[in-house]
Amino acid sequence: MPCSIDDVKSRSEHERPYEVAFVLKCSGIAIATIAGLLGASFLVTGFSWDFIPATYGFHLLVPDLAPNVGLWWYFFIEIFDSFREFFLGVFWLHLVGYVGGLTIRLRRQPLFVVTSLIGIFAIFKPYPSIADVSLYFALLPLYRHLSPLTRYTFFAASALLYATLLGPAFYHLWIYAGSGNANFFYAITLVWSLGLTILVADLIFAALRDEWEYDHPEMKGKDVRQI
Repeated sequence: MPCSIDDVKSRSEHERPYEVAFVLKCSGIAIATIAGLLGASFLVTGFSWDFIPATYGFHLLVPDLAPNVGLWWYFFIEIFDSFREFFLGVFWLHLVGYVGGLTIRLRRQPLFVVTSLIGIFAIFKPYPSIADVSLYFALLPLYRHLSPLTRYTFFAASALLYATLLGPAFYHLWIYAGSGNANFFYAITLVWSLGLTILVADLIFAALRDEWEYDHPEMKGKDVRQI
């Protein structure tokens, strides 16, 4: 039996208090959990809050510019110190910006949002490691149904394989052999980040296409051009 507009409005108004209560409940649980973990860390470290600047502050302020597979270290080596705070804010705003956009656009797929954010953080965080990428790769089998909708899997795999093989070689040439420079290693980290970016973006496109085909089953498998 079809519902009228008034029925839909009354139902949404009736459910709104429950949504607010749900948000408040989850927020309270999250705040209590974080407070409990911080309190436990305070006790374990001998009643000292020094662990906060040594952990969270270390990532936020990026004091160590040792070479890694990330994109930050080379950039902050090259810029003038007077612009450091400005670009720190820009880089963090760029990273935080993905959270709201993906959460709103893919609100019907919260697990996929978390997976995509893990992949994005593995690219753009200041101190990425192989563990970040491994976690993202470990979650990819959950979305095997999106494989037919991806478009650039070959290019992403090729770039990642290329960077995986040449990255250690370029690092050795720069640090140990002395026959290279920082540009060698940073160039290969750019290729690594490019491969991950292609993979994450391609999977997000596939998820959007899958969601669109679910809403428009008559268009499944057909080419669509946005005008």
